[in-house]
Amino acid sequence: MSVLGLGEHGEVFFSAERGRTVAMVYYRDFSGIRRRLRATGKSKAEARRAVEVSLRRALTVGADGDFTPRSTLADGARGWLAMFEGLVERGSRSPSTLDLYRDAIERHVIPGVGSLKLGEVSTARMDRFLQSVLEEKGYATAKLCRTVLSGLCGWLVRRDGLSVNPVRDVTPLEADRDRTARALSVKEISDWLAILDADPVARRKDLPELARFILATGLRLGEALGIRWSDVDMDRGVVNVERTVIRVKGKGLRASRLKSKTSYRVLLLPGWCLAMLKARRVRLGAFDGPVFADAKGGYRDRNNVGRAFREVRAGTEFDWVKPHTYRKTVATLLDGSGATARLIADQLGHSRVSMTQDVYLGRRAVDPSVALALEGFDPDAGRSTDVVETP
Repeated sequence: MSVLGLGEHGEVFFSAERGRTVAMVYYRDFSGIRRRLRATGKSKAEARRAVEVSLRRALTVGADGDFTPRSTLADGARGWLAMFEGLVERGSRSPSTLDLYRDAIERHVIPGVGSLKLGEVSTARMDRFLQSVLEEKGYATAKLCRTVLSGLCGWLVRRDGLSVNPVRDVTPLEADRDRTARALSVKEISDWLAILDADPVARRKDLPELARFILATGLRLGEALGIRWSDVDMDRGVVNVERTVIRVKGKGLRASRLKSKTSYRVLLLPGWCLAMLKARRVRLGAFDGPVFADAKGGYRDRNNVGRAFREVRAGTEFDWVKPHTYRKTVATLLDGSGATARLIADQLGHSRVSMTQDVYLGRRAVDPSVALALEGFDPDAGRSTDVVETP
């Protein structure tokens, strides 16, 4: 008997079993173990085709020895997370993204499909899993699981753990039509801010001015909480967006790098927002540290801020309003003023409108027309805001 090299196989031979033809072949996998495959068919040709399909699958999975057809998807997930941790340590990925992906793997992916052998991972099985998550957990969770599985399976392809990425061809996930993000109208903005101004909890949690600041800039909540007084140029009327505040599992709050290169931006402030910030600095006597600091002068936890907003809006007609609603509102106001998609994307720090614009256009400062559009919207025009205080 000839000695097979790694990844080599012998001749296919046949036998009969209960009226069917059995095709068998020996091969040597990439861990050096000699194995046998068998498949049945109505004829020799059918049995040969079946065993050759199994043979191709066996010899294209685990070529580098890290993974074999008997490795599970959970094994691959642990390896992928270890790789991702390395990216976080090098600063090319956010720690909060790692926590999000790890949570999705532990809570959904491993319980749902983690026990599948890599030789069993297929588009059909991934599709059934994602559709079940969509039905049971909703669009957001299903989309997150799809992102995780696509990244995981793509990595396994590059590690010779899979021959193709099965997630690439799953059924597209679709959100319910009524999930479209809703923006505040100008009247709703005024009414909502009036509620914040009058609510003792909102004032104690410093929500009225925080809401106004986000409505003036379109910042993400973590970005707004990461703004320091040194980032605000009162003379030029601009704010530098340089960081976001996140909570890292096991490490607590920390100021982190932003989501993408395009998230680093310089925004021109509307006059009413600049006046609010000047008055705030004088009132607080603050010239250093976060603009919206906690009681000790440090960064605030965006989860706690979000909880405070929920507490205030509960039972009101604005129960649907979230901090992210302010970003949608800013985009809507700018769109209504005639601002281009390019300017709106720059204001919000979105990664792209098109690849050409992202690569070839400078994005460090926003066109003055954006601030002009927001200048025309002064939420406090014509009414007193004396109740906006920081105890």
